[in-house]
Amino acid sequence: MLEPENLVVREYFSKLLGKEGLRILETVPDDEEITDEEIARLSETKLTTVRRMLYTLYENRIAEYRTERDDESGWITYLWRFNRENIKKLMRAEAEELLKDLESQLEEEREGVFYQCNCQRVLFEEAAAREFWCDECGSDFEFVENSGVIKELKEEVEEIEKWMQEIKRK
Repeated sequence: MLEPENLVVREYFSKLLGKEGLRILETVPDDEEITDEEIARLSETKLTTVRRMLYTLYENRIAEYRTERDDESGWITYLWRFNRENIKKLMRAEAEELLKDLESQLEEEREGVFYQCNCQRVLFEEAAAREFWCDECGSDFEFVENSGVIKELKEEVEEIEKWMQEIKRK
C-alpha cells in the first residue's frame, strides 16, 4: 500500500500518523482485509496503538472496515482494508500542495540575494538595514551562494511532478 521511498507519501503519512504509525502502516499487506490484531502482530506493536492509527485512517477515509460476529461467542471482529482510490486522491492533493510550496521557495531563492550570520539567513535588504551586523548572535552577515539550494529545490520539484504523473497512470 505504501511507497516508502516516495517523499510525498512518507511526508503525508508521517504528518497524519507520526513515525510509529508510518512504520506500522508499512507492515500492512496490500489489497487484503486484515484484523487489527494481525496488524499488531505483524508490526510488533501494541493493539491500542494500532487501533488509534486505524481510527485516524478511518476518519480520513483511507481505511474502511466491515464487521463479522462470531455466533458462538458473540465477539465482533473488525476486518480492515484500505481504500486505494481515496489514498490516490489524498496523495494528489498533498503533492499539489507540496509542489506549490516548493515552487514558491524556488522562486524566492532565484529572485533573492541572501546573507547569513551564525544564527539566521536573511535577504540582502534586511542585512543592509541592519548594517550587515546581527544583534542576536553578534556576527557579520556574509553573502551566501544559493545555487545548491536552487538545484535541490529543482530536483524535488521534478521528483514530485514525475510522481504525480505516475499516480495518474495507476
